[in-house]
Amino acid sequence: MLYHQTDAGPQQWNPLVNGVQITSGQLNVTVAKGATAVFHITRTGGTEAGIAVFVASDLALTSFLEGTLTYYVRNGAVLVDSVGVQPSTEFYLAAIPFDNFSTLAYALANVNTTGVTPKLSVFSDANVRVGTVNLPQLAPGQHMAEYLWQRFSGIQMTSGRLEIQSDLPIIGTALTQVNEQLSSLPMQPAVKAYTFTGSVGGVSYAGEMCFWLDGFYVQGYVRPLSIGGVPEQSPDTIPLTGSIVNGVFQTHTTGHPESEQLLTYVIINPFSLSQTTLQASFTVWLAATKASLGTGTLTLTATN
Repeated sequence: MLYHQTDAGPQQWNPLVNGVQITSGQLNVTVAKGATAVFHITRTGGTEAGIAVFVASDLALTSFLEGTLTYYVRNGAVLVDSVGVQPSTEFYLAAIPFDNFSTLAYALANVNTTGVTPKLSVFSDANVRVGTVNLPQLAPGQHMAEYLWQRFSGIQMTSGRLEIQSDLPIIGTALTQVNEQLSSLPMQPAVKAYTFTGSVGGVSYAGEMCFWLDGFYVQGYVRPLSIGGVPEQSPDTIPLTGSIVNGVFQTHTTGHPESEQLLTYVIINPFSLSQTTLQASFTVWLAATKASLGTGTLTLTATN
């Protein structure tokens, strides 16, 4: 599926694909098992921005598509530059370091069925927030592309980082332009870190938690620093996995503080990356006996 942006909003895009004009913004293709297929997207006239979405017709676990995009820049018949762009990963939070504020460009697209309002924050190389702005809402299928300085015209800086945050997962990519040469920068999920305190069954817990949101999939780590008020002598770093669906954050862990192996389940409802403090429900079991140690609450405080 191909879309491009017009004054009327996102519209189906019908460029030439391998020399044949497509219709209704869609092209059905067949790629044999293990085979490679190349598709050249071209058009006549000036440059246009668009997005391409590849969807397998069979969503079985054996039906995976892998690929990359190469963008060619020509001056007449002369090829002057080419840029390789990897497929975008859905993210709620992404961070892009840059060494020249004025050369960073970014593109975002909304592949959800409802509108989203991404938020941009710019930090200096000393981790000082120098600007934050909410972008105009992106409708389903809508995308945008611009230089960072166009959104933050009053900022004077060189190196730093851009953080992009959304209430629903979005996709995107970024480019830097130096001496008319372009380089692509992938937008990868950024890590969010918290400290936590709380209690379950009269036993207090305190520690650290960090995770990243790869689309709806949650991955990260938790480290209990004290249990029952007693500091852990050698704190374990325990993997956590989970999901975020319809604004509900759910994760589970399997760890072994001291000699006991514990199973834990954490749910945060509602969940928002914008909140500095979050309240969570926290349940603990003994792994060996499956005996519940109870359900309590945790308070999470963001540290980045």
